Amino acid sequence: MLPQIGFAEMLVLALIAIIVVGPKDLPVMMRKMGAAMAKVRAMGQEFKDAFADMEAETEMAELRKEIAALKDMGKLENLSDEAFAEDMRSLDDDIRSATEMSNPKTPDTPTETPKPDSAS
Repeated sequence: MLPQIGFAEMLVLALIAIIVVGPKDLPVMMRKMGAAMAKVRAMGQEFKDAFADMEAETEMAELRKEIAALKDMGKLENLSDEAFAEDMRSLDDDIRSATEMSNPKTPDTPTETPKPDSAS
């Protein structure tokens, strides 16, 4: 858990900084600390992005291995990009229709029922 710093602690730190650094050089030091913190945050974000990229590459490599294994077994002899895309669209349509069947939409406006014809 991160330590919590309240107003009193911040005030003590500010007084110590003014005494140690001096009021004249304090703004320069604070700017340098801010720039250093920005660099640390940017490096941390780059680190996270690198791990996300490695994870995605690993996942893609596993999928390629599975596809190669299926091709070797003869189950995907004539797999082309167009056929794969068509299969994926078909699967998406099936999922969409199953979702719509399980969650039927109710109309926003009530439908009027026909009134009996009184003239007849």
